[in-house]
Amino acid sequence: MPLNVINKRNIFFLSLLLIVKILLPSISFADADKIFKENNKAVVVIIAYDQKGKPISQGSGFIVRQDGAIVTNYHVVSNAKDIAIKAGSKVIEVEGFICIDKARL
Repeated sequence: MPLNVINKRNIFFLSLLLIVKILLPSISFADADKIFKENNKAVVVIIAYDQKGKPISQGSGFIVRQDGAIVTNYHVVSNAKDIAIKAGSKVIEVEGFICIDKARL
C-alpha cells in the first residue's frame, strides 16, 4: 500500500477519534442532565438524631415506591435514635425499616 494512502487513513481515523472525544462528554452531560430533571423530586435528605435529639449524621436517599419507601446507605441511619426525611420543604417522620441487608454491611 502506498505511503500516502496509509497517512490519509491514519489522519481519517485520528480525526474521527478526535470528533468522538469532543462530542462524547456533551452527550454524557445531556444524559446526566435529563436523568436529574426526571428524578430530582425523588431525592431526599436524611437526618439521623441521637437520643438527645442532636443530629449525628446526614445523607441522601431516594424514593423508590409510590407508598414513600426510601432507600439509603445503612451508615447514615445505623446509630440513629430518630430519623427525619426532608423532601423539598416537607419534613417527614420515619415509620420504620422495611429491610436491612446485613450481608452487605
